[in-house]
Amino acid sequence: MHFWDKYGNVAQLLFIKPDDALLEAMVRFWDPTYRHFTFNEVDMMPTIKEYSNLFHYDFRDPLRIY
Repeated sequence: MHFWDKYGNVAQLLFIKPDDALLEAMVRFWDPTYRHFTFNEVDMMPTIKEYSNLFHYDFRDPLRIY
């Protein structure tokens, strides 16, 4: 129950069908050194809201670690 309170229902992420083209693009443009995406010379970092849309998961609780 403590895990559930802290992390919520993260197990539902196991049932999301990944978009292969999206994953390929994310891997191609991800810069692990700086932990952001690099497109040409523009650095981009998705927001929690954008991750929420990509993964179809509601990340509203600010006290939870995602």
